[in-house]
Amino acid sequence: MSFIKCSSTLEGHLDRVWHVAWEPNHGKYFTSSSADRTIRLWKFDPNSNSCNPICVLQDAHNRTVRSTAWAPGSLKMASASFDGTVCVWTRDETSDSLEVVATIEGHENEVKSVSWNCSGNLLATCGRDKTVWVGSFLLVTQGHIDRPFVNQITPNSYRLKLC
Repeated sequence: MSFIKCSSTLEGHLDRVWHVAWEPNHGKYFTSSSADRTIRLWKFDPNSNSCNPICVLQDAHNRTVRSTAWAPGSLKMASASFDGTVCVWTRDETSDSLEVVATIEGHENEVKSVSWNCSGNLLATCGRDKTVWVGSFLLVTQGHIDRPFVNQITPNSYRLKLC
């Protein structure tokens, strides 16, 4: 018989916690998203078998944050919110902080989920408006400046109607 032993109970959110997502590259970071409109970044320490809070992201969404997803092979993370937006974040490896590099708007209302493809260059979102959007997100480097470039994520070009 298999079972899971609870090694940590993490506290800090002020309302329901809707989702957790592990960062796939190192396996030591994960995010939790909540109805309190925040995302928390946590770090797992295998030596002490414990999780420690790294930072609280609280100014990007103004309603429940329903889900987060990390892009494989990169430092990108996306968050979906009931405010109808998706934010794309990058993690700074030196400070362990996350910064919004793009906000995607256009769903008519609540965005329920977000997911990256296995290459980390396509982002899919779904919403209460019965649509799924798929688009590419590239971080373009020109000289020494990294800046976001959202390509073809628009209501008309990548909207799929679900029956």
